[in-house]
Amino acid sequence: MSAVAYADVSRLAEALKMASQQSGLTTQQVLIQSANHILAEMEARVPVRSGELRRSLQIKVESDKVTIGPNTPYAGYVEFGTQPHEIRPKKTGGVLVFNIGGRKVFTKKVNHPGTRAQPYVRPAFEAWVDSLGTMAAEANVKVITDHAS
Repeated sequence: MSAVAYADVSRLAEALKMASQQSGLTTQQVLIQSANHILAEMEARVPVRSGELRRSLQIKVESDKVTIGPNTPYAGYVEFGTQPHEIRPKKTGGVLVFNIGGRKVFTKKVNHPGTRAQPYVRPAFEAWVDSLGTMAAEANVKVITDHAS
């Protein structure tokens, strides 16, 4: 799964652990409930062109660790956007081919203007943190971005 953002929630995890003990749920059950809430927020916020990015959203459970997010190579580009960049053919001496206005166009390079960020992971996580109110504030939860997806 490509990481587009993560958060250090160790203090929040401790608060959730205490909450789970009080509610009779296991810590893993509380984590999975939280993950489902975050996943639902992501699904509501993710921009949809083909639907592949939305379909790639998933929850992965590993004992005391839950990972929530997209599983596409371009997820980080959607979340954070891109800078202007040059596109060239993969093969040396090759050409890029586009259909523009019903006409085939061949070129050796294209200057891409970049794309604007369309955040959906971070806002979904922040909405979940906000829903926890005092518990999240006391745990001082911070979202850490990772542009290397």
